[in-house]
Amino acid sequence: MAVALAVAVLAAMAPARAAAAWLDVPDGFVAEPAPSLSPQRRDEAPKADAPAADWQPLLTVRPEDGPFADLSAVHLRRVVGTVADPDAWLRQRVAADFGDESLAEDLLDSPDSPFADPAFDVLRDALPRLFGGLERLGQLPLQFCEGPVTAYNAAGSLRELACTFQVGPFRQFMTLRLQEVDGTWYYTLIRAMNERRVRHLTAIANSFQPPADGREQP
Repeated sequence: MAVALAVAVLAAMAPARAAAAWLDVPDGFVAEPAPSLSPQRRDEAPKADAPAADWQPLLTVRPEDGPFADLSAVHLRRVVGTVADPDAWLRQRVAADFGDESLAEDLLDSPDSPFADPAFDVLRDALPRLFGGLERLGQLPLQFCEGPVTAYNAAGSLRELACTFQVGPFRQFMTLRLQEVDGTWYYTLIRAMNERRVRHLTAIANSFQPPADGREQP
């Protein structure tokens, strides 16, 4: 009786975790299934990850609220086709992501962004040109990255490229992961504005485990 009571108390004290397919989602974070997997949630996830030519979105996990909540997320995606050279694939992906002006738009338009202050008007005007220019600079974004290196999560080994890009006093951390599980390639992008949030999101990404049938579970 006493043992059973102790187990019950410990279970109640343990942090609650949402049982989401693909990733474990702790308290303080929300999971947004891709509209293609959960059409009924389209209105609940207006910023849902959009598909691209080389991958399809599966799930986005982000903080519930707080500063830069819209700029911190784990994006889980299924790669279209096979990957012959994982390291080259990651390098090409980071060059495209750093040149993506949507990063500048997110940084400027987030309701929690400090750039909303009029004092940053000059920087607001410069940011889109800065991010757009990175695309034209080709390999320059890789100068802000370390790797690729081998890392591990719940599903096994993966290749990882970690990047830090600074704009004035603010930094954007980006970790790109590529992993093959049972013949399917998965691409995970971790984005955050500070190192503490990077650790939180990396822990979530480390829980990655595809469902047995490869589809979202209820």
